[in-house]
Amino acid sequence: MSIEMKPFDFILDAREIIMRDLDDLIIEVHAMAEYDLWRSVPGIKNSVGTLAFHLCGNLRHFIGSVIGNDGYIRKREEEFSRQDISKDDLIQEIRLTRQAVDKALSNLTNVQLCEVMADTPPQHKGRTVGFFLMQLLCHLSRHRGQLNYLRRILLA
Repeated sequence: MSIEMKPFDFILDAREIIMRDLDDLIIEVHAMAEYDLWRSVPGIKNSVGTLAFHLCGNLRHFIGSVIGNDGYIRKREEEFSRQDISKDDLIQEIRLTRQAVDKALSNLTNVQLCEVMADTPPQHKGRTVGFFLMQLLCHLSRHRGQLNYLRRILLA
């Protein structure tokens, strides 16, 4: 049995992973009762809704706005303080995030991966777009794991 190997394409692969994870995020949020969406348990600071809303703000800012120049204005403080978003509206926010990320990454070039990423947190100042895109993949994965674990606790 032979496995066909395709060339590595960082942008294409990163895009595929983010799209997959945002699709899974919709499934996770959809599985929550409206009440449980903004609830947590002792020892876990953020709710499923907070984590999902934060992931959207993070990706829409850094990929949609900074990389894709789509004009999105991030309100980071609201990502951690709002609890008045309905489940349907949160799912719509994830879909909008998916569209913004898809568009930005569809237009990103390999040359741009080597450029310095604009508007980063201080600890990432001077890093390339490629490095920061990998950082965003890790950030998404970490918080999706937290969200999944909390969802399973709340539904137990």
